[in-house]
Amino acid sequence: MSLSLLSCSPEKQRGAATLFVAVIMLVAITLVALVSSKTVVNETKMAANNYRTTQAVAAANYAMDLGVNYFDTGGFDRLNEKDSSGNLVLVADGNAAVLGNDSVTDSVIDIDNDGDYDSDDVNMNALSLVSTDGKQTLSATLSFNNSGCGAAGLDFKGGEITATGFSDDGEAMRIITRCVGPLAVLRNDGPKQPLVAQGQVALTGNARIINRFTSTTIWSGGQVTIGSSSAMETYIRSEGVTLVDEVDSSGNPVDDSDSTTLNISDPTDMASLLSTDDSAYTQLVSNRNLGNGLDIIDDDSSLDTLIGLDFFKNFFHAASRGELKLQAGSQVYTDLGSALNTENPEVITSGLVWIEGDQLMTGGTIGSLEKPAIVYVHGDFRGTGGAKIIGILYVAGTYTVAGRITIVGANIVEGTDFSGTDEAPATPPVVTGHGTLSLIYWAGITDSGTNNVEGQSAVIAGSWRDW
Repeated sequence: MSLSLLSCSPEKQRGAATLFVAVIMLVAITLVALVSSKTVVNETKMAANNYRTTQAVAAANYAMDLGVNYFDTGGFDRLNEKDSSGNLVLVADGNAAVLGNDSVTDSVIDIDNDGDYDSDDVNMNALSLVSTDGKQTLSATLSFNNSGCGAAGLDFKGGEITATGFSDDGEAMRIITRCVGPLAVLRNDGPKQPLVAQGQVALTGNARIINRFTSTTIWSGGQVTIGSSSAMETYIRSEGVTLVDEVDSSGNPVDDSDSTTLNISDPTDMASLLSTDDSAYTQLVSNRNLGNGLDIIDDDSSLDTLIGLDFFKNFFHAASRGELKLQAGSQVYTDLGSALNTENPEVITSGLVWIEGDQLMTGGTIGSLEKPAIVYVHGDFRGTGGAKIIGILYVAGTYTVAGRITIVGANIVEGTDFSGTDEAPATPPVVTGHGTLSLIYWAGITDSGTNNVEGQSAVIAGSWRDW
């Protein structure tokens, strides 16, 4: 009896309580460990997801920067579309698609800007970004919608760029979009005459001024003394020759098979409109014997009263010369040699070009039919030696034709003397020279073609979208 009581005494049962507490603590520690482990796993997943998202955002931003730059330097329709066999895709008329004029968004970014697909170019649907250490490769896609952002009707001059970026494992994706559109450079898409001068025009050499688009050739605030030249002549389009757009008012294709109809959307007809041959689709209007015809508007007081900056703002959207210079970006030069890219003459300078000071152009070409130029010379200009400019040549000072020079587009001569502190009219005449000038007017030069003037587009503020 006494032995049983001893075995059930409180002293003998103290170990059971300790064991119970230890089990409870062990369970609690286990639960804490499990919860901590789950938290670590979740945080690791979150960190990994954030890292992948960051990669996708970086890839999308890379694609967007590439797309905006590509659009600004030539647009999204600068290549011939090709089929899987590498053959040029045919357009509606059965001819091969024209470079930059096939109305098909490029599927390859023409990195080397040579107008063709090659190993240097990049597939817009398979962009890749390799890290500097080569351990990561991100991917992205790029697309352009030329009817997005309310750009319908602008062809490929505006629209919405969509860039989609992916992480290195392809698990994370990020989409960003931006709207892009054209920057206005010239008012009313440029002059409506081949030659516009603030003051007197007195060319004494062999000049051919041809306008196959409108009925005027020279507009001057001073006198045009065409009679002082034995060989100067002006021409307009022949009577009976009609210009048409690609479609009529009903939206039907225009039949331009008639030789008296020139379609401004047809490359062959456009070549005729811009031909230096004064016998092609032209009629003589003014020369020494005929005198000044109705194609010449001179002594116009509305032009004569525009002095310096006022004349400038009549043709440019920029509020000041400095604003236009800033708009030219990297294409600001102190000499024509740099603008002509003498180190690599195969690359033709185009877009908005600002050249500081008096200039002598002794040869070379600026601009092309595919990519015309807007050349602003802040000083006097003297041309000779077979020089050629395709686009708009704006001379802020005086203009001298000293040799052979060809302009396909238009000449604007401000005739300002910058030698003093104030802008004042230069001593007349502002247009002179005994050389051979071939001036062929090109109407709507900055509005022609599929794309914008190179370098003259911009991202529309507030259009950034990130999903």
